[in-house]
Amino acid sequence: MMKRRSVFFVGLMILALTLPATAQSGSAVELNTLEGPGHVQFLSQRFQELADAKNIKVNLNVLPYGRDAVLKLVASFMAGGSQYDVFVLDCVDVARYASAGWLYPIDDLVPDSYRKDIIPFAKEGMTYQGKWYGLPWASEWKSFIYNNNMLQKEGLKEFPKTWADVVAYSQKLQKDKVVKYATAFSWAQKECLICDFVALAASFGGDFFDDKLNPLFNKGGAVDALQWMIDSIYTTKIVDPASLIWTEDDVQAAMKQGDIAYSLSWGNPLVPMNNPDESKVIGQVEIGMMPSVDGKHPYTIAGPMGYAISKNTKHPKEAWEFVKFMAGPEGSRIALEREGYPTGWKSVIEDPQIQNKFPELKKMALQSQYIVNRPAVPWYGEFSVMLAEELHKALTGKMTAQQALDEAVAKTLQIKNAY
Repeated sequence: MMKRRSVFFVGLMILALTLPATAQSGSAVELNTLEGPGHVQFLSQRFQELADAKNIKVNLNVLPYGRDAVLKLVASFMAGGSQYDVFVLDCVDVARYASAGWLYPIDDLVPDSYRKDIIPFAKEGMTYQGKWYGLPWASEWKSFIYNNNMLQKEGLKEFPKTWADVVAYSQKLQKDKVVKYATAFSWAQKECLICDFVALAASFGGDFFDDKLNPLFNKGGAVDALQWMIDSIYTTKIVDPASLIWTEDDVQAAMKQGDIAYSLSWGNPLVPMNNPDESKVIGQVEIGMMPSVDGKHPYTIAGPMGYAISKNTKHPKEAWEFVKFMAGPEGSRIALEREGYPTGWKSVIEDPQIQNKFPELKKMALQSQYIVNRPAVPWYGEFSVMLAEELHKALTGKMTAQQALDEAVAKTLQIKNAY
């Protein structure tokens, strides 16, 4: 399972890993990249395999995770953009980096086979204004998971498809003391709140922006979604109030402890749920489709990240070889099998051998047809911080849902005009 990252990585100490020299190292082209500390051994293995296959050497700079890391990457762009040849690109940064001219366009390099194979949400996350700027690397989304053992105790055969039925199920579970609170969400005033709101707004039929980036999220389904969130804490009382300070890690911990009956979870959520070293619900949790207001729009949120190339790299040919090797369909298959990286390619997620190894992918493949990304706006950084603040005002009773979203729309227009 991927750990959700703000964007990139920063820290006071940088550990640079230089891979062992190959037999052809004398003529090897060197690329520089940066990553977090979570998958160093796997990345080192893959980079060595790239060196052996293509005579391309990769210098891996390992830094601690952190939101401020975007400053380091942006500083490298503004200093000429050649410090890092390739890097992990978060979907929320594609619009900003592309409009600033910091990304090497790969639209003419992407083969037709990739265009036919990519899952739509992963393509959307790696493109801007119709042009490609990266290939999907960690194409994860939030899956809806539930504790089937708890449902069976109540004679409930499957999880409901509508949010109204979710409330009814939850209140029954709580009334019979199966759980104190049926669920919890990651509604701390952080990026995790934006992710949950985008998912819920889509499942209620809401829209965020029109084609000209005019905000639409203070009307219709988006308002209904925020009202449902408020009611779930104070009226129906099916959500643990601790959700107001919780992130995804807290929600996952509650699910693994059997404290809640259902939740949203990134990546392949059954891996941690079935890990005997950390979970008390081994074999109890299943994956379902996201509920929606009418049972027909089971949308959830994605957070695709990809590998991209710096516009001013001195080695664009070798950088593209790197991106294909790591994030193309075959590289994605290897990353899924060895390290659990979620894939953005249909051929991988639908492969019988892969599904035999990861049976849950069959249901996840269905969910992959109903996925939305966070808004692709060049000023996403300022926008998301502001929106999280306004949403939290509504969730903590300082404003109504309508008031909070009206204010958020007004501030969005200010941010847009200033940009």
